[in-house]
Amino acid sequence: MKARENEPKQERSRHTLHRLMSATEALLEHGGLEAATVPAIAKAAGLSVGVVYRRFPDKDMLLRAVYLRFFETTFEQNRLHLQVAAGKRLSLQTLARAMILGMAEGYRRRRGLLRALVRYARTHPDADFRRMAQQVNRGTMNAVGALLQSYRDEIKHPNPDLAIEFGLLAVASVLQNAVLEEESVQGLRMPKHLDEELVRLFFRYLGIKE
Repeated sequence: MKARENEPKQERSRHTLHRLMSATEALLEHGGLEAATVPAIAKAAGLSVGVVYRRFPDKDMLLRAVYLRFFETTFEQNRLHLQVAAGKRLSLQTLARAMILGMAEGYRRRRGLLRALVRYARTHPDADFRRMAQQVNRGTMNAVGALLQSYRDEIKHPNPDLAIEFGLLAVASVLQNAVLEEESVQGLRMPKHLDEELVRLFFRYLGIKE
């Protein structure tokens, strides 16, 4: 009987947590780290400041939870997509192109939130959290690399494993600067058709036939 009585409380607790984290994400998306104050989060969630502090001892713990939820959810969604792609046994050209274009779309779709979370983790004073955040952030990249390695015999680079990892890192680094930060790299202009140039860069470096 007690278990049944606790179910509504647990459901309300989950709903409150979801509201808090979703409100925090929305503020980060549209206003950056500066906008995500505890009073603003509470107001956006339709809750009192006291409720926020009952769930999280401080704003940093809330932001940590939001960071982990975002990247873990993203990883799980991408993992499922990669499973489907692996089952279809697409050509290397089709798969690699879809992955690069998908990375670019992912950076653009949640640009504001992603930029705020990356800055939060990068500037965090806790070195252990920074290392953990980096590991979580690289989950999707590692999964993509693992799938590409199943095509290693078609990659002409002398070290396919290194090429896959470095090629993905190069694409992610350009997207970080050009999409998230909206900055040119070392003063260079970004190409007009950035996505296509990234596909070309990746293909040429790995030695994939276009």
